[in-house]
Amino acid sequence: MHKLFLVGALLSASCLRETSYRCSSNSECGGGTCEPGIGYCSVSDSHCASGARFSSSAGSYANQCVGADNPADAQVSDAPTIDAPVDAPIVGCPSQYMPITGGQANHRYQVVLMTDNWQNQRAFCTSTTSSAYLAIPDDLAELDAIATLSAASASWVGVSDIITENMFLTVKGVPATFLPWVPGQPDNQGPGEDCVIIETAMSKYRDERCNTKFRAVCECEP
Repeated sequence: MHKLFLVGALLSASCLRETSYRCSSNSECGGGTCEPGIGYCSVSDSHCASGARFSSSAGSYANQCVGADNPADAQVSDAPTIDAPVDAPIVGCPSQYMPITGGQANHRYQVVLMTDNWQNQRAFCTSTTSSAYLAIPDDLAELDAIATLSAASASWVGVSDIITENMFLTVKGVPATFLPWVPGQPDNQGPGEDCVIIETAMSKYRDERCNTKFRAVCECEP
């Protein structure tokens, strides 16, 4: 009886650990960092003293600040153990996400007050929950609502033409259908502008260099 229980527990733990993701280089972390000696991805997070937080797929390190009191056993081999933690990603919308007037029905939003580049803001949004992404305005009412929440002269949105010039996709990987450009935009001014911001005063879009730092708003679908 004890042997059967142990085998079942081992198999169960092994299945749970499949939800964690080990990396070997930064290129495997989607713009984040593969933490040396640990083998898990981290993303930029200005709320952490180290400036980075482990992703939700980082096993027993998941969603903890890099350099915080992380579990010592996270550096051991991937062999399953009976008491292995459940590494399932966070789903749904955490409490910091709130509905906003003008936002999409049932969607929740969170402002990111710290400025950062487009890639890091995108990574931060997805690190908060698997249901979130860098906000994508679908109409003028939502654009105005996002700009008001950001309370900045400009803020990033989840739209870019990083993959193919002048083919603007959302962070969901589909063509952007709402593109209210400032007159003369996009102009891809040298050395290249592939990411999109809201110009709050005009309630319109402008392309910008992706490494420029702006505020952002994260959008979550429950």
